[in-house]
Formats: sequence, structure tokens, C-alpha cells
Amino acid sequence: MKYQIKMVYDQSDVAALVRVLEYRRHPEKGLRTARRIGYPIFGVLLIAAGIAMPVSGMLSLAGICLMVFCVLMGILLLRRADRRGMERRSWRRYPNKGLTLTYTFYNDHFEEEDQVSGQNEFRYISVKNGNLDAGHFFLFTTGNMAHMLRRDSFTFGNPDTFANFIKIRAAVTLDPVE
Repeated sequence: MKYQIKMVYDQSDVAALVRVLEYRRHPEKGLRTARRIGYPIFGVLLIAAGIAMPVSGMLSLAGICLMVFCVLMGILLLRRADRRGMERRSWRRYPNKGLTLTYTFYNDHFEEEDQVSGQNEFRYISVKNGNLDAGHFFLFTTGNMAHMLRRDSFTFGNPDTFANFIKIRAAVTLDPVE
């Protein structure tokens, strides 16, 4: 055994995963900033345009459809811009609240164990890429499927050497999230 991590995820862990997924979708800092500012502005403008349509006298079927479309798209943009709301919704939907997860890393594989699904074994070749932030390591196997490991939950091994261990074993560099 090289490393072992025991943890129970809390809301801040799921929020960190939401931030990492957002970073992975849009790694360019300027684009993330533009979305954070632009989505709320355009959302409010679309809602205002949708509400203003009946006042301007556009009560045809096409006008009503356009009004509903504008209001719905405005709401959608406002929801997409609300990262904290997305973090809360993700935590509410997270099914394994209160479950203790144990990750054990060996030279040739790692294991994940919990009370519901038991023990699962993963080869390092299954790790496609990874990220890290100040408090977590994220090992992505497929798409958005991630093994999230808290730095403060290492019961065996040093978290400061873990990124290098993964780089050697999985041939993956853990990219920092800004």
C-alpha cells in the first residue's frame, strides 16, 4: 500500500467538483469571466424583452411564442450563471451523503470501497486525466466521472507526493485548477 484516503464527502467537496467541471469545460480564464458577467446581463435582458412584448401590443401567436421563449431563455441563462446555486443543487442530488469512502493506492491499481457498492478495483490505465486544487485531487476515468480525493483525508502516505505518484503510475499530469 502506497496511499490510503478515508473521507466522507460534504457540500464543499461537491462544490469543488462543480468548479473543476466548469474549469474543464472552459479552461480559458477570459471566457469563464465573460460567461460569469455576460450570462446574467443577457438573461435579465431576455426576460425584460419577453415581459415588454405584451405591453408593446404583440399579442399574435408568434408574439406569444417569442415572449415565452425570451423569458425561458433568460431564466436558463440566469441559472447557468448561478454557480453557487448549481453547487447547492448538485449537493441535494448527491446520493451518497454520509457514506465513508476509502481509497487505497497500490503500485499496480487502486481500490475504492464504501458501504453501498463494496470494493471496486481500478487499473491506473483507466485514469484518463486529472486536476487538483488547494484541497483536492480529481482523477477522471471517463467524461465527468471523477474520483475526488481530499488532501486532508490521507491516513497513509504524503499528499504532497501523491500527484507525482499518479503521474508515474497513470501517465497523467494533474493540472491545477485556477
